[in-house]
Amino acid sequence: KVPCYFFSIQEEVVLRDKHGDVTGTWGTEHMTFHAEEQSYALGKQGGTRRKLERSSGAAIQYIGQVCVVSGTQDERLRARYYMKWLFDQLEGPVWVEGWEKRDDCTVVEIPGDCVGYITGNRRATLGSMEEEWGTLMFFMNKHEDKGRGRGGPEKLAIFGPERARKGTELKVMSGVETKSPGHFTKGVRNRESDRHGFDSERIVFREDEVSYALGKDGVTRKKLELASGAILQYVGCVAYIAGDLPERKRCRDFVEWLLLQRKGPVTIPDISGRLDVTEVRIPESCKGWVTGNRGSELRRMEVETGTYMFMSLDARGEERLLIFGCKAGLKQGGGGGAH
Repeated sequence: KVPCYFFSIQEEVVLRDKHGDVTGTWGTEHMTFHAEEQSYALGKQGGTRRKLERSSGAAIQYIGQVCVVSGTQDERLRARYYMKWLFDQLEGPVWVEGWEKRDDCTVVEIPGDCVGYITGNRRATLGSMEEEWGTLMFFMNKHEDKGRGRGGPEKLAIFGPERARKGTELKVMSGVETKSPGHFTKGVRNRESDRHGFDSERIVFREDEVSYALGKDGVTRKKLELASGAILQYVGCVAYIAGDLPERKRCRDFVEWLLLQRKGPVTIPDISGRLDVTEVRIPESCKGWVTGNRGSELRRMEVETGTYMFMSLDARGEERLLIFGCKAGLKQGGGGGAH
């Protein structure tokens, strides 16, 4: 509406809040695009700008043909690197030197016959994973390797925060395992971790347990993931759980209880030590109305509130409804146990 408006307030914007964060490195930078560059950097409906912003942690906005980047020194540096690699892809293969030493990078080796499947038509599959997790992804190749060894494995680079990278990595692994069974899971065993910080664990399912734990269209997996706060992904017959210790412990409990429900009523005698559960006593005459046909009403409420719910027996053998979730929530709405 007002061409060159940014340049009239540039000094004020750049200096605003400079060094005002806890690291003392907060600042604002800007760069000017050509018209065709801006369109590429923006992406369809702003998708490229959003993934650069979420993966780098910086605030990125386009004002006319000016790209304004605000954040800490590390965030701005990541944004510059990501922007550079984005444009380098227009010229040919991109290779990130020293990626092994970067703390914002995960590389997954993809079998040659799965590259197209993971990429999707016009990059649709990679794009959907970037949008879901807030990461930046591309296949790394050296210029001298262009055209050589087609059909061999390729390195898929994933950039972003640790949790987002892990979620993306596990989703990629799940896709590869669907196309090439056993690639990531051959010989894999159960793994538990007592690390308090972010880590991952594994549970190896029997084949008959996978479809039950997944649910129609993955609904069961998603509800356990949302209610626990952990990342839960199935790679073949292996369930990967990632998060901090309370999240992983909560997710393991949920998976264990889910599988026990196949055999009959689940007994959880004492919940006094848990902060993630609400207990509701349901009158016998109302149980069918609350749970619905084959639990359909409970499933509907789980989707709406982001919780995990089931009828469980207490130490006296009396049945009550347990509502589990990592968020307490409010009765007025917004998800969580109270909702």
